[in-house]
Amino acid sequence: MSGVVEVLRSAQVPASVEQVWAIVSDAGRAPDWFSFSERTEVLSGDGVGQLRRQHGLWGNRRSEIDQEVVAFEAPVLIGWVHKAERLDGKAAPTLAKATRFTIELQPDGERTTVSLRTVQEPVDLLRGFLMRTAWTREIKRRMDESLARLARAAVSG
Repeated sequence: MSGVVEVLRSAQVPASVEQVWAIVSDAGRAPDWFSFSERTEVLSGDGVGQLRRQHGLWGNRRSEIDQEVVAFEAPVLIGWVHKAERLDGKAAPTLAKATRFTIELQPDGERTTVSLRTVQEPVDLLRGFLMRTAWTREIKRRMDESLARLARAAVSG
């Protein structure tokens, strides 16, 4: 068993949970704050079961991630799993059997604690090692960037 690879980053955002929820739950707003997304489109559905496609960059390569929303509890939780990943239009190398990403909001008066979490189950020990080394540094950096951008987006409306 290679175990899961988990990355968690949290920060306080100077806005109410309702203000933050309006941003993080709207796929169209993802490019405003989510550093992994240049564009996210809803393919079908709403709430749990919604299918989305996130477009962005991974390094210098174009990325697409097909997502299915598996958790949607307004205004405190949204989560999705990766259904397919592509780089430059071709299937991405398979590092994980499963990938889940969640955004949790915890109200704190006029502020909100936002937690971003990704949990992946590596395909094997070697891929798990690769994910725990170079991969986690980049994910942490991008999550921290996302939290900073979210705070700016929430303040600016």
